[in-house]
Amino acid sequence: MTKKLLSVILCVAMVFATSIPAFAADEQTLPYENSRFFTCGDYELHYRVAEHEGMYKGRIMFIHGFGQSSFSWENMADEMSAKGYDCYCVDLPNFGYSTRETADMELVDREVLVEKLMLSIAPGNSWILAGHSMGGAVAINVAQSVDVQKLMLFCAAPVADMGDMSGMTAMPFMGKMMNFVFKYLTKIDLLMRVVVLMATANWDYTKNYNLEGVTAPLQLDGTGEGLCVLMQHQRPTDLEGAANIDCPVLIVNAEKDMIISGSMKQQISDAFPNAEHYLVAGGGHICIEDRAEELADVAYEFINK
Repeated sequence: MTKKLLSVILCVAMVFATSIPAFAADEQTLPYENSRFFTCGDYELHYRVAEHEGMYKGRIMFIHGFGQSSFSWENMADEMSAKGYDCYCVDLPNFGYSTRETADMELVDREVLVEKLMLSIAPGNSWILAGHSMGGAVAINVAQSVDVQKLMLFCAAPVADMGDMSGMTAMPFMGKMMNFVFKYLTKIDLLMRVVVLMATANWDYTKNYNLEGVTAPLQLDGTGEGLCVLMQHQRPTDLEGAANIDCPVLIVNAEKDMIISGSMKQQISDAFPNAEHYLVAGGGHICIEDRAEELADVAYEFINK
C-alpha cells in the first residue's frame, strides 16, 4: 500500500516540482507550550510532555504514524496524564517539528534516536511504549533494545524494505516533487478533510477537525526531501525479533480502518501470539484521536493488569 500511495503522490506532483530548502528545527522556537528539543548529532528531535496529575504511576513514550506528529497523540496524552502518567510524544525525523533529513547528514535510524531520547529522560528506568500505525513498527524495533514494561500497538503498520522504490526516491527531482506535495497540496482544505474523514470514519469529528495541527508541520521546508532520504535508509520492522520482547503486548485495531490491510494486521498478530487484542467498533485508522477516552480506559486497564 505504501508503494502504491507513493507512486500516486509522485505522479500528481511531477508537474509542479519546485525547489525548497531543508528544514532544521530551531531550539529557540517552541511550537507548543509543552515543547522540548533533544539534540543528537545532526538531529533535533521535538517532543512534548504532558505531566501526570495526582499520584505518579509511570511514564509513556508515544510514537506517531506516517504523515503525523505529536499532535495525533494530544487527546490520548491528556487522558493518560490525568490518570497519573507522564506522557512523552515524540516527532520522528522528517515529521512534526523535528529535523528534516538530507543526503549529506550523518544519518541515524529513528529507532536509535528514540532510544537515546528515552535514556536521556529516564536512564535505567522502565518505560511503557505506545506506537500508532508506522509508529507501531518503530515501537516494535525499539522494544527489542530498551527495557519496556508494556507495549501498546494501535493500528500498527509493519514497515517493509522499500526495494526498487528506495532507488527511485534517491533521484534528485523526487525530493523536489515531494516537497511540493507536502508544501502545497496540504493547503487544499477540502482535500485534507476528505483524508481526515477516511482516517477517522467519523464525519462529526472531521467537520471540526483542526487541520492546521496536521498540515502546518507537513508544510515545513524540506519535508518531502526528508521523506525520500528516510525511505532510502529506514529500518524494516523486525517481526522475527519481536519474539524476544517478553513484556505484555496490547494490539488495538479499528473496525473501519481503511489504511491498514488485513495482511498487515495478521503480520502484527502473528508476531505476538500472546498479545491482548481490542477492536474499536466503528473506529477509523486514527481512532487514537476521536476515541481517545475509550482507548485511554483500555490502555489503563491493560497497564494495570
